[in-house]
Amino acid sequence: MQPKEDVVANISLLKVSPAIQKGLREFVSQVIDSQTGNLISIIAFGSAVTGDYDTAESDVNLLIVYSDLTIADLERVAEPSRHWLNKQKFAPRFLTRRNLDQSMRYFQVDYLAMRDARVVLWGEDVLASFEVHPAALRWQIAYEIKAMRMRIKQQFWRTAGDPRRMRAVLVERFTSLVHLMRALLVLNNLPAPITRRGIIDAAVEHLDLNRAFADQMLNLRQSQELPRSSALVGLFNRLMEAIRAIDSRVEDVKL
Repeated sequence: MQPKEDVVANISLLKVSPAIQKGLREFVSQVIDSQTGNLISIIAFGSAVTGDYDTAESDVNLLIVYSDLTIADLERVAEPSRHWLNKQKFAPRFLTRRNLDQSMRYFQVDYLAMRDARVVLWGEDVLASFEVHPAALRWQIAYEIKAMRMRIKQQFWRTAGDPRRMRAVLVERFTSLVHLMRALLVLNNLPAPITRRGIIDAAVEHLDLNRAFADQMLNLRQSQELPRSSALVGLFNRLMEAIRAIDSRVEDVKL
């Protein structure tokens, strides 16, 4: 079994605060101690790896893989998982190895992002075997972007006039759009950075994303000030235009 000292060293690679790292060491130790010989891997991925982690907005994403996973196994980790989700927004995903292997082809966007921004905290690097299947990747990007086009309209009328809720929707949807734009860059064999700013720069260059709009959205995420409703309505309009443009780009992909 891998020594816990390795976990400490690997957690130190994450771009999060010492307090978050300390909490992660405790949680990972609890998961390791609760297992019955069936734990295969614990991997951190996402913003804690890329450096985009934001205490107010981000989760600490974890992939925890077992050879076999029963309700009894989940019961053993349920309480510490809830504790750390509430305390420091740790967001573990518990899977079996079989579930992982069988789902990779169907969740290409998600596993691509995990593979390219990961730190193995304990055990086997189960994401190293992930392969991009262009047709499957294109299908998921198309599905997600079209679902976003439908969803954003509903979210607008439900939040219109409430600046705080409008801001939350805009930040969430733009974050999802950045996620899909990176997958589209990969699909087109274009440079695909892993940081949010890097992805946006590449999308401006290769996907015709509007730079001024992208900067406005980044400022919206980072600013403590809440814009007026009229300004947020304008951002909704520009976000919908950006989503339509990326949808058109996906339709133009020739495999």
